[in-house]
Parts: sequence; C-alpha cells; structure tokens
Amino acid sequence: MSSPSQGFSVLVASDSLKESLTATDACEAMARAVRHLLPNAIVNQVPLADGGEGTLDVFLATMPGLEVHFSAGVGAHPQQSETTIRWALSRDRKLAVVELAEAAGLESVPLELRDPRQTGTAAVGRTLEMARSRLDRDSDNPAELVLTLGGSATVDGGLGAARALGILIEGPEGPPDRPLVGSDLAAVEQVRIPKALLDDWRGIRLRIACDVRNPLEGDDGAARVFGPQKGAGPSTVAELEAGLVGWRKTMEKATGWKIGGSRTGAAGGVVVGLAGLLGDVGEWSSSGHSAGLISERLEGGFDLVANLTGLDSRVDEADVILTSEGRLDASSLMGKAIGGLLDRADKAEVPVIAVPGSVSSEQWPGRTRFAEIATLVDAVGREEAMKRPALALEKAAKDALVNWLAVNQPG
Repeated sequence: MSSPSQGFSVLVASDSLKESLTATDACEAMARAVRHLLPNAIVNQVPLADGGEGTLDVFLATMPGLEVHFSAGVGAHPQQSETTIRWALSRDRKLAVVELAEAAGLESVPLELRDPRQTGTAAVGRTLEMARSRLDRDSDNPAELVLTLGGSATVDGGLGAARALGILIEGPEGPPDRPLVGSDLAAVEQVRIPKALLDDWRGIRLRIACDVRNPLEGDDGAARVFGPQKGAGPSTVAELEAGLVGWRKTMEKATGWKIGGSRTGAAGGVVVGLAGLLGDVGEWSSSGHSAGLISERLEGGFDLVANLTGLDSRVDEADVILTSEGRLDASSLMGKAIGGLLDRADKAEVPVIAVPGSVSSEQWPGRTRFAEIATLVDAVGREEAMKRPALALEKAAKDALVNWLAVNQPG
C-alpha cells in the first residue's frame, strides 16, 4: 500500500448490481462519494465481472487497446428478429473477446420464444469465426480468443456453434447449413472435424471463461439446473439431458477429450461443441495436466478477467477498496467477483468496504472479513434504492466511508 504522504489511494472495484446498475455505473457512483469526502485522494476505478453478462463491457472499460466491433444476425432462436452482436478486438489483433450472452443471451429472446429445445448457439459460432478471422495468427506467439459464458438461452451443448464453425454434423434433418438447436441433439449420428478448420485455428488459443462450476450432466448439470430457467418443462429437461449425453460421447470420440467435470455445464454445455478447437489432447497432457480432461481447460471467469485487466496491481497500490453487489451473503464469497476481490485484498492486506444493495442478517463467517458494510436499503430505503440506484449507492458509499474514516484517518 502507498503511504499517506504519497497520496491516499482508493480503489473502487465492483461487479454490476443485477437489473439496477452496470459495473461501470456502480464504480462511478462510489467514486463520486470518495471524491466528495476526499477531494485530494487518488481514485482508481476498475469494473469487475465473473465471465457472465456484462463481461465484454468490463473489458472495454478497462483495456484501452480493445475496440468494439459489430455484426448483425439472428440470435439464439431462429425466429427472433435480427440483432446486433458486439465483440472486441485489440488494435494489435492479438486478443479478441466474445461474450456469449451478446449472441445467444436469454434476455434477448422474447418470452414466448424461450424454449431450449428451439434455441441454439449458431450465432455464437458465427461470432467466434468472425473474431478468429481477424486475429493475427502466429504459432510462436499465439493470439488469444476469449469466450465468456453466462446468461445463455440455450441447452444445446454447443451443437449450433459447432456447425456454424464448420464442424460437419450428420443426422439432423434439413439443409446442411441450418442452424441447429437443442432438439437436434438426439439426432446426431456422426461428427467430422475438417483438417482445414483445425489449420485455421492454429496460432490461436481459445480461452473459455465460466461463471458457474456446474458439470455437464446429472442433478447439478446444464439441463436439470438451468433448463427450467430457460423455459424447459420436465419432459424437455429429460430430452435435453439424454441428448447431451449422446452428443458428449460423440464429441469425445471425435476429439479424444474426456468431456465432463466442473464448469462443463456452463451456458448449456457449449464447451462440448467447441472441444475440437481447444488444442491437441496429447500436447495438453504433456504439459503436466490430467490426460484429456477438458474441464482443466476451462477458466474461472473472475480470475481470467482480473488477470487480463491488471486488477492485482491496482489492489496492491490501494489504501482501501470500495465494492458493491446486489445482495451480500455467504454465497457472495463462493466464486463471485466480490469474493475474488476480497481474496486478493486479504493477500495484499488492504481493507475492503462493501456497499451492497442489502445484506443477509445471518452472522456468516465471511462477514467479518469486510472492514465496513453499509447498504443501499439502510441509506435510503428499499423503494428509493430501486428507483434511483446510482444515487442510493453514492449515499451508502459516503456513509460507509465516513464510518471507516472515523477510526482510520488517512493523514
């Protein structure tokens, strides 16, 4: 940490407050509070994300070398209106970022069309292909294509993405370029990955960031846990579960990967369809990892975002950190952005002030790790917090900082 004589440094780092504020807006509201109370302080803002919705915006806000690009196309449901899909490319063409929710997000699908039997990831595949084609390929200095998962409308195991990327899939009826959806899983008979496709991806490292740890199959898997949230009834869940099992076995045979384990259920199991692009199994095994376990190629969303955006150095430079989220409770420290931030702050011995919308009344163990907690509800009341979340967050941040400064003067 910097000493007071060098200028008191405050890091404002926050994820979004769902349905209320983006991560960038949340940081700006808390930064206003800091500047009001400490006009001479150094204030750094770092929006956070865990690989889910909003991650692309965080990259764009924190990495000046990234530029936003646009493509037009139909999203997750073949019958929905054409939409604009955003993705990002660095100026040196060595990094691209694709957010799955931009191409196949649940929020973009009208309520009457939400049915994971009829939605698919073809738009994700098209966007990945567009990003890949713009990257500077070099086997000695690979470019990186980051795909962030979360917020999907699909449970197609990445079947639609696989076909859109050029993987040859036999079995489903219709034209060979028809966008495949969840109901096509059971019809897959055979898969072939063309050598030309693999050659196109040489010199590019595909990195997949997940915001959940669910496996592909079973009680905690993609169909049973997330299917109902995306419009699936019991019979559809059973159909999709069986379809994912068959599709997984087909792709294991085609690629050599063992597909299962933690994170493989993210975004409807999209990693299954992308398995052929995640590198050679033998090459991966020789690096010291378990032979062919695809789960070991998947990355925690928060850690990936934090590493690419340089969060650690910002934490090390801070004297105190302000952060927020919708509701603070025991689950906040289990893989969410605020938990990852707190772990880094503890390591650097930097106090963290939390300014959530509300906080659990239970005395859960992690609560004592925060130097101060003040909620939007306590600051302005629940109704006002919902109506004017930015002003409520600014007020709550002032309250929390005043309390903390009363016993921790910056000098």
